[in-house]
Amino acid sequence: MKKKVIEEESTSVFVLNEEVVKEIIEVASSRQMELKVADPNILTKIQYLSGPFQRSAYKPLQFMVEGKSVKGAIQRIEDDLLWIDQDDEVVTKIEIGKIEDVLWRGQSFERD
Repeated sequence: MKKKVIEEESTSVFVLNEEVVKEIIEVASSRQMELKVADPNILTKIQYLSGPFQRSAYKPLQFMVEGKSVKGAIQRIEDDLLWIDQDDEVVTKIEIGKIEDVLWRGQSFERD
């Protein structure tokens, strides 16, 4: 016994309200303007220093943020945020794009 199978293709078209689309684009554009782009050199340093061995070998680190120093150890990186342990109790989060430099032993960290 043979059965004939017919496949149907949907031809439905949905049109979004033009105002909704415009609003979504405006929100996305304003969010992009708020985020600071991280310096690739700083990002590379942070990614390297976030490894398990590096976290214990290179501590404490100092993160220069808007002219101020934040001292501690890297806990984790999440999206565009860096979480830092300070004194094993306080956890601080910093936007990676705001970090101006990463210091170790008072000097800019340079990977040999």
